[in-house]
Amino acid sequence: MSGNEKPRPQSLATSVPGATSTTTTTTTTTTTTTTSAAPPAVTVQSVVDGRTLLLSDGTKVVVRGLAQPGACWATASLDFAKSTLVNQSIRLVDTSAEVATVLLPNGSDYAVLALSKGVARAEAAAIKTLQDTQAAAQQAAAGFWGPSCEGLDVKPVPPPAPQPVVPQPQREPAPNPPAAAYYANCAAARAAGAAPLRVGQPGYRPALDGDKDGVACE
Repeated sequence: MSGNEKPRPQSLATSVPGATSTTTTTTTTTTTTTTSAAPPAVTVQSVVDGRTLLLSDGTKVVVRGLAQPGACWATASLDFAKSTLVNQSIRLVDTSAEVATVLLPNGSDYAVLALSKGVARAEAAAIKTLQDTQAAAQQAAAGFWGPSCEGLDVKPVPPPAPQPVVPQPQREPAPNPPAAAYYANCAAARAAGAAPLRVGQPGYRPALDGDKDGVACE
């Protein structure tokens, strides 16, 4: 048989005197296995936020399964993404509309790593692996699950401290007006030590001022 000829089925015939002839056919089957190529590696040029990457080929990709960073922990998320991804060769799988699973050089999922460190939040529709990783980080109070943000995207502003109460100075009560004085005559005024009496002073009255010069009981 030449090298270009295909194998032909072989027939085995057995003859038995006085019996019907039986023919057995054997077919040889060849199976071909196709191995899909791994996605090409691409370098991260910069990081926009904790889940959005700019690649060296000019494209932008959002890490699958991660929610938009909250204001309280956005800086920590960005810093972690920069230190972990910038200038690293990554692979993108399950890419759809600029969203992809990001595999690190060691083959691990970046989303899982970020969630485990408490620098990312899983989307509500994220796969169970991501949800479980987030639950473990929350239990351990990792990253923004700890005191820094207490798991909140926006940490409430504490109310201002109460201002100290400054006591107001007490005003001195106004002195009581002098009691009205009445002297029946100048002798009574002199006996009280009030003479002489001038206009405006308690006890002065014109009847005691004989010369009408404004001074009584001189």
